[in-house]
Amino acid sequence: MENKSYLTTKEELMSKVNQEKPGFMLRMSGFIVKKRAFIFLFYIFAVIFSVIAMGWVHVENDVTVYLPEETETRQGLVVMNENFVASGMAQVMVSNITLETAWDISNTLSAIDGVTMVMFDETDGHYRDATALYDITFDGPTADPKTEETMEIIRQTLQDYDADYNTDIGYDMIGEIEGEMLSILLVAVVIIIGVLALTSRSYMEVPVLLLTFGMAAVLNMGTNFVFGTISFISNAVAVVLQLALAIDYAII
Repeated sequence: MENKSYLTTKEELMSKVNQEKPGFMLRMSGFIVKKRAFIFLFYIFAVIFSVIAMGWVHVENDVTVYLPEETETRQGLVVMNENFVASGMAQVMVSNITLETAWDISNTLSAIDGVTMVMFDETDGHYRDATALYDITFDGPTADPKTEETMEIIRQTLQDYDADYNTDIGYDMIGEIEGEMLSILLVAVVIIIGVLALTSRSYMEVPVLLLTFGMAAVLNMGTNFVFGTISFISNAVAVVLQLALAIDYAII
């Protein structure tokens, strides 16, 4: 009797379990499997749209615009920009010249259109050991195309001398960051392939996961157009950070 009662109770429990509705996650996974063709098609169209939408994303190079207007830093920057012009600056060192030649170069630089002032004298701070140091101030700010053109004229003027330059004029910080991030991305991809090859059950998982990561990155970059504007920092590091999180997900 006890065995029969036990069997009856077990059958009743199994019957109740079978009659219960599957959970949300089970229903969702079943839906994904059944509708996989539609999901693949939707994903392909989404990636194509994201590739096109990348051109709609505006990248903001000035991070100060993200400061709240009520902060003292933002207010101080606004007042400073309204009342002062941050003129471009450059230091030029010319070696292996006499003092007389150094003065001639100073006069030549001062006469260039776009140069406001050239600081040079015979003190050790500006001339020593047949080497002259010129502090040059320009009419416009560092990022002004006119200032960059003037700096290029200075380089051409001194091309026959042993000259070195210290300036931010013509320096593309954004381009350099993007180039460095591209190098980091390439290194990350190599490391990811190595990690996936060691942790995956099948080598065919590696290209599948890489394709998944790449398409996710494209979707991320393309959908940024909904924000209108993103900072150049976010634009530069988003893909690398996403790959770092994706490799953790893949390993787990």
